Amino acid sequence: MTLTANDGDLSVVIYLPQGIKPKEPTYYVSSRFEHGSMIGSIKRKVTKKDGSKESHVLYDANQWRVPHDPYWAESGIGLASEFGVGDDGAFCNYRCGWYQVNEVTNGVLGYRTAKNGESFLKLGVGELVKGSCATCDSTDDYKFNSPYQFAKTPVWTLQENDESNSITLDHVAVLNEHGYELRKDITLNDDELLVKTTLTNVGRVPFATAWYSHHFFTCDSHPVGRGYTVDLDVTGTSGKFDEPGTWFWSTPLRSYAKITPSKDKVEIAMQRGVERDVRIKAEFVKDDSSTGAFTLRACDTSISESIPEVGTEGGVAMYAFNLYIESGTFSPEPQIYMHLYPGQSTSWTQKLEFSDDLQESPTSSTSFSLRTIASPSASPHFPGFSFVLFAFAATLSALVANWAWRRRRNSYLPIPDHSCHALERVK
Repeated sequence: MTLTANDGDLSVVIYLPQGIKPKEPTYYVSSRFEHGSMIGSIKRKVTKKDGSKESHVLYDANQWRVPHDPYWAESGIGLASEFGVGDDGAFCNYRCGWYQVNEVTNGVLGYRTAKNGESFLKLGVGELVKGSCATCDSTDDYKFNSPYQFAKTPVWTLQENDESNSITLDHVAVLNEHGYELRKDITLNDDELLVKTTLTNVGRVPFATAWYSHHFFTCDSHPVGRGYTVDLDVTGTSGKFDEPGTWFWSTPLRSYAKITPSKDKVEIAMQRGVERDVRIKAEFVKDDSSTGAFTLRACDTSISESIPEVGTEGGVAMYAFNLYIESGTFSPEPQIYMHLYPGQSTSWTQKLEFSDDLQESPTSSTSFSLRTIASPSASPHFPGFSFVLFAFAATLSALVANWAWRRRRNSYLPIPDHSCHALERVK
């Protein structure tokens, strides 16, 4: 479905869950992201300085996990959201957010008590079969990023409201003592997109979970590079961050971006193109003053997102704040935390405000990326080859020892978004 505003100058596509329009193909039918959160392909007309209008497409699908496969766990779009902490395991037991809250479910209910071949629930997804993940090496280790088989086809309902230019999606899943209801109210008015999520515990036992929107952001389908900028609400700690995946699967953020803290924001501006095999993940340190707000800038557009309920009596609090980058996505990821007793509900709203921002556009990001690949030593972010070898030799032993200790003590390794698509096809 498409919602439009501003006399057609702004439009947002909602890719509906399976079953609502049976005669149409479903965009996403996998087991990671909540099925009611596929909101993207945002088209917006920018008013140029001479009064003319120029169209741009934001959050589109032409750069992320192409060719698209609706059964691929990562194949979300736009504001695709997930209940969970973004790592393997049914519960978080290490590096559990800013406040080190243990026993936070990774978005699954009843996983530990289910036997191999039995069902468990994934919040926002439905009823899945334990052990049906093709990349699972153990049924005791939930794999958040690999597709599971469905025990039942999830049921969603749609309600349209033309007067408020909004729709409501609703989904309920119950299994044994566990259950939830998820409602998504999506509204587009003027230059504002509101996505209100309401989660209700309809089971007989309490649960705690994290939640985040992945934000698969791109600008006019250009690969991420110069011209992509984000301002983050992490000024209380001057934007300090950890990169636990560095030297294992991720590349340091400072190799590609300029980071500038100031009094009211921490600006992260991409300085060069991100190659196809590069993944970057920064985990910002605890900031008690942060509410998870951020502003994306690209395609002459500024997109400011906030979650007004964070830090209030609305029942949600900050859990973590990450930034994930590949050539096909520029993803700020504020994570929130909630705890629900049986019968309890909580709501939070993604408030996206769009405005013109006539800055440098990443139209040249492709050529910039190619120049970087062809001549990495010419980049100011890459020191001389000899220095790299020296730095590598000096740090490798310590890093490997630290990694081995963490693996032995906690069986933990930070898990990135990764392509298990080929493996699934082989198996």
